[in-house]
Amino acid sequence: MRMMMRAAGVLLIFSAVVLFFWQDIQEYYTDRINERVIEGFQNGEENVGVNQFETFITGIEPYSEASAETEAGGDTGTDINISDDMAGVLNIESADISEPLYYGPVTEAKMRNGISFVHDDDHIDMQNIPIAGHRVEGAGIRFNYLDRAAVGDEIELITRDEVRKYEITEIFEVDPSQVEVMDQTEGDPQQLTLITCDDYNPETLLFEKRMIVKAEIVE
Repeated sequence: MRMMMRAAGVLLIFSAVVLFFWQDIQEYYTDRINERVIEGFQNGEENVGVNQFETFITGIEPYSEASAETEAGGDTGTDINISDDMAGVLNIESADISEPLYYGPVTEAKMRNGISFVHDDDHIDMQNIPIAGHRVEGAGIRFNYLDRAAVGDEIELITRDEVRKYEITEIFEVDPSQVEVMDQTEGDPQQLTLITCDDYNPETLLFEKRMIVKAEIVE
């Protein structure tokens, strides 16, 4: 009986430690997967494997039909398709952001795996490129640290063919209904419109605003 009580006590202590450091654990494993995905993209690979443990910790999983399982009898895992689904990599050094960028339309599954174009016909050559990302409270992943960016900071958009550089020109809040921030303006310089949630209301459990970061291409 005494041994069982000791074991239960150790288990409770272990559980408490895991819960206390859960955000840090999630950030660590998400960063590890991000590094593999970005390296795979830059090396021209088709898929990047994610095991069950990593999926459990991070929530990252394949969202297209391009998924696979390991051989029978081994550890079951999944593959994230990057050759067809991934458009590039977005880097904002001042905000500690380096995220895989996926083609649209934006979905919850894609937002778990990285950041995403908003619409299914969005592409890197349009005048105003809208990119959405989650803001995960307490974890330094996705767009959580976007508020650390400032006007004048540089953003890199890395594709398979080139590296495009942008300079942040505006940072502001809008209501979720103000979708005109994504409008295209023919003849204007190309710009990025980064979109994430802001102004969390603990009473409604909802983010009531959208944070918008505008960045203009540097010629």
